[in-house]
Amino acid sequence: MSAKSKLGIPDPETRISRRPPLRQSARGLARRALETLSAVRPKHWDALRLSFSHSRRFLTPSVPTSQHLNQVMGWLRNAQDATGSGGVSWGYRSRAAIRSGEAVGWQPAYPETTGYLIETFLRYGRMMQDPDCLDRARRMAEWETTVQLHDGGIPGGTFGAQPVASSTFVTGQVLFGWLRAFETWKGQNYFDAACKAADFLVSCVDEEGRFTRGYSHFCEPGPKAYEVRTGWALVLAGLMLGKPGYFNAGRKITGFTLSCQKPNGWFSQNDLNNNSTPLTHTIGYALEGLLEVGLILNETACLEAVSTTLSQIKSLVHRDGFLAGRWSADWEPAATWCCLTGSCQLASVSFRAHRIYPNEGFDELGKKLLGFVASTQKLGRANPGLMGGIHGSYPFQGEYGQYCTLNWAAKFYADAIMDFFSESREHFEPNGSMLSNTPGHVNSQR
Repeated sequence: MSAKSKLGIPDPETRISRRPPLRQSARGLARRALETLSAVRPKHWDALRLSFSHSRRFLTPSVPTSQHLNQVMGWLRNAQDATGSGGVSWGYRSRAAIRSGEAVGWQPAYPETTGYLIETFLRYGRMMQDPDCLDRARRMAEWETTVQLHDGGIPGGTFGAQPVASSTFVTGQVLFGWLRAFETWKGQNYFDAACKAADFLVSCVDEEGRFTRGYSHFCEPGPKAYEVRTGWALVLAGLMLGKPGYFNAGRKITGFTLSCQKPNGWFSQNDLNNNSTPLTHTIGYALEGLLEVGLILNETACLEAVSTTLSQIKSLVHRDGFLAGRWSADWEPAATWCCLTGSCQLASVSFRAHRIYPNEGFDELGKKLLGFVASTQKLGRANPGLMGGIHGSYPFQGEYGQYCTLNWAAKFYADAIMDFFSESREHFEPNGSMLSNTPGHVNSQR
């Protein structure tokens, strides 16, 4: 520091350094103006139309039908076809920020979500007696074996994204797919891939159930409460592959997530980048993992943890089914938009929790959440990248998956509809018609 600075007289450099905020402010205003103008570019017209149409005043909560499910599965087929590899596209981007370098249209294949989409395609394919869906699931499982890294893990991000490094959460989600593929087709390659993936996961977890390495480069580092969904995959792997070490690691991960839950049902260390206001998406991941591990192990603590959080969420959902996309530790909304993925996940968990706690109103919670998402789905055949899919946020310009239609939103929406039909004792005939209150309803097992 110079003598002038010590006396409180700013150096020339100091005076100069005070100017950039003004220039930056002007640049920010100019950039925002350009962003606004970019909305009218022809390639952004779909995004503009959707943004104008997204008003809750015009929404009427919908009861999901066979059309809703068939069209979202049709969108997912388009997403797989768009890559030409067997993997499923990350999603469809309708608008890109200026100078972002992001391409509008179908995005590259996404290993993480392709992994757990295998389960969804198998479930729907069996329910509908649709051999095409079953074959698509097999192609996804085969493609995943081609992207597995030498350490057994699966890289984060879309295919080709840098840096290429194994991610524990991503690996856990692909493990689900390989387990179901092995269960279905008995291929040794699926068994071997699943074991390598599970070995990698076990090597990354400590005695407290925290992942100490293998953090994704595409979110903030550190252990995550939502990794209990990976713990669920390890518990399944231990049972299906006869490996007690996997099973024990999964239980430890579950214990860590339970330690992150506060008495009011909120979870700490439970977001991709902002642990103080986690997404309903990551809250949904945490509840999914706890519910399924609780059911497998008959662990009352896991099931009661799910009930505690759902009971809080019941009071937060608007009459039309809207649920804010982020929540602070005292369950105050931290977003003005809805994360549609999270609402689908919470709906699915609610339907399944209702079977354990039939008097808590969780079935009605699920119907409200799912009904809101169903009312945002665009049905038709105009743009295969948009029609039938589920957007990142509602409204479309919301911060999560902004201006995008996401494959994992579609996956959890399809799962929630199938859970809804199962809960309602309704099922499909192979021709796509739906029968109500009939015996032999769809098995809800994923």
